[in-house]
Amino acid sequence: MGILHAIRMQKLVADARHAHAQGDNTFEASIDIDPRGMARVRNPMKKIRKEIDLVVRSVEAVGWECVGVGQYRVWVWGFRMGVLFR
Repeated sequence: MGILHAIRMQKLVADARHAHAQGDNTFEASIDIDPRGMARVRNPMKKIRKEIDLVVRSVEAVGWECVGVGQYRVWVWGFRMGVLFR
């Protein structure tokens, strides 16, 4: 895990904490996946699942409950996974 990843995770958790404190009904996190970076990984779906699990654990620790994970955007360079919390 690099420094940029750690900073992005910190921001995600801070945003989740802020939304929860405000009393928002839902919170959505997104994960951008670049298949060019996945070409070097032996089992890319395992790595993607591990990243999703990390996001879910981090946001659920704030008080949200994960209600769904899905692919909601595909483009030429990759795709984006969405994680919905309530």
